[in-house]
Parts: sequence; structure tokens; C-alpha cells
Amino acid sequence: MPSLVIRPRPLTAWQARFARSALLTMLTPPLWICGAGVGTSVAGTQRDSGPSTMAPPPTPHFSPEDEAPIDIEKLNRLDTDGDGIPDGEDNCPNKPNSTQADKDGDGFGDICEPQPLRVDTATRLTITPSPAHLNQPLTVTMRVRNTGTAGASSIVGSIPLPNALDPHSVTSSQGTCKRSREGSILCKLGNLAPEQELMVTVRCLPRAIGNLTIRAFAMSEILDRDANSDNDDPTTRLTVLP
Repeated sequence: MPSLVIRPRPLTAWQARFARSALLTMLTPPLWICGAGVGTSVAGTQRDSGPSTMAPPPTPHFSPEDEAPIDIEKLNRLDTDGDGIPDGEDNCPNKPNSTQADKDGDGFGDICEPQPLRVDTATRLTITPSPAHLNQPLTVTMRVRNTGTAGASSIVGSIPLPNALDPHSVTSSQGTCKRSREGSILCKLGNLAPEQELMVTVRCLPRAIGNLTIRAFAMSEILDRDANSDNDDPTTRLTVLP
């Protein structure tokens, strides 16, 4: 009896394309386009034009156990400044001080004791006459003095006048001042040597009766160089009578 030979039927063109697409889908991992939700093959062929229902690949998670532990004891045994005292016992580990001198006993070696700031600007505010009278001239004066032992650089100052005071003129013994749109007096007063003083004078007319609060502020632009910030912004009260 002759053997039966079964020959496969040839695929039509559309069946061949469908089979090839299905095979690529199974073999090719998707590349996720951030924010688009569209999967593409390696060759760049779009597989799905709608939002993807597949979850994105998991984000790697690192726990503290994955990091190398820090050997604190080894760090304490280091001698950064080479003075023979381990960093863990050195009261000034970045500067050689083999004697470990500490006169005030605060834990900081004398060689690296924090140094006091040498610049201190003190600001005073006066108003004359006080009390004042409605529509009668008065003078607001801000004095800035360098009470420190080093020069103060780039001093800035301001007098935020209340709306009830109408400034007519402003002068300064040094530097420049101008009036802002909000009515404040803003000044760049330059440098000031130790024990020297500068003055800003504003002449105004009071336009309303009552009690007013007048403030002023002046100090070096280098904020961390001023030894005492409590004397930089004085406040005074003014009574305006009819």
C-alpha cells in the first residue's frame, strides 16, 4: 500500500505577514517609551497605538545593607593633621597641635578656636521734632557707626517710611540714596572704617494725625561678618498732632 504524503498548503500573502508579525511579537522584548505608553520593537515598528496595559519594568531598589559598612573605628584612628593624635581624640583634627592646648576647656583646641567677628555696625534712628504736627516739616535721621575693630564694607541701608509721611528730600554723608516706588528710602553707603559714622537725612511732611512706627535698617552686605545683628534695625514711635 503506497504511503500517504501530506503536503502543507502554501500560505497566502496576508497569512504570511500575520505569522511573521506574531513571531516577532513573541521574540522581541518591548522598549518602553517614557510617557507615551507605546511599545515598539527593536526595529522601531509600532506594535500598539493605544495605552499599554503592561506594567513598566520594576525599579531597582537598594537598601542600606547593599552598601559597604563604614568603619568608624578606623576613621577615628586616622591622623589627618599628622600631629600624632588620632582624629577621634584630637580637639583640632585639621591643624597640628600635639599639645592639645584648650585654655577654656570647651573642647576646641586653642589653635582652631572660633575667632570673634571684628566688624559691627550699630544703627540709630531719631526724628525731630517729636511730636510732630500735621503738614509741618520733620526730619528722620539714620546714623550708622562702625563699632568694630575692622572696616565694614558695602554697607546698605533702608528707611521704609509709612504712607502718612511724604518725603521731600533725602541726603547722605556718603554713598547714594533713592526713593523706591513703595516709598522706602534705599541706600548704598559704601565702606566705613572703625569708629567712623555716616548719616542719612530724610525730610518729610506728615499727612495724617495719629501714632506712627518708623523703622530703619543698615549693615554690611556681608551678613555673616557682622558681630551683632541686634543693633542693626532700630524702631521709634512718632505722634502726629493736628
